[in-house]
Amino acid sequence: MGKPEKKKGKGGTILLVLLLLVVGVVAAGYFKPDLPVIGPLVAGFFKKGAEGVDQSGVYKVKVMKVALDPQEFKDGEKIDLQVYVKRVDAEGKEHKVWDSEQWGERIGTVGQVELTAQWSDRPFECTWQPGDKLVVEVWDRRGGDTKVAEWTSDPEGKEFPLKGVRTVSPFKGGKTVESRKGATNQVVFEAERIGDYPAAQ
Repeated sequence: MGKPEKKKGKGGTILLVLLLLVVGVVAAGYFKPDLPVIGPLVAGFFKKGAEGVDQSGVYKVKVMKVALDPQEFKDGEKIDLQVYVKRVDAEGKEHKVWDSEQWGERIGTVGQVELTAQWSDRPFECTWQPGDKLVVEVWDRRGGDTKVAEWTSDPEGKEFPLKGVRTVSPFKGGKTVESRKGATNQVVFEAERIGDYPAAQ
């Protein structure tokens, strides 16, 4: 009697099915991060992977919108909203990055219009690496220079800070204070990496 024929391809088929299943789960979690269990797991995996990537470099940044809570000001007061951005390196040295004042006034009257401004058509370049702090200051230049809000990035952060929505804190008495409950005090950024971090001279 001849030897019974071996079944061929069964192991390969099972492996292919498992591979397709894994790919499908990863894709579902990536494109739908709100999926229960799968979404957070996949998002966490990709986040950990991104943390290992050096994001130092030169970025092109746009200030898409600045919005402040009108309750922080007197009704009828005229405000000239301006944004000043500076970088503080690991040695504590300050470097001016950008000042919106060069592009003219952004005046609004409290109680009559929303206190907003934008410079989406005035991109600027920002050099950054982990260890740097980026400080975003919102000023009222009307009649005199008064800093009205501020936000500072975490120097331990691994991702470029000037992206998305950043909540700024009102600045009073020489320090930041908590915003009123339900208040909107924020700066919205868009940024893209356009070059490597300059080599040390």
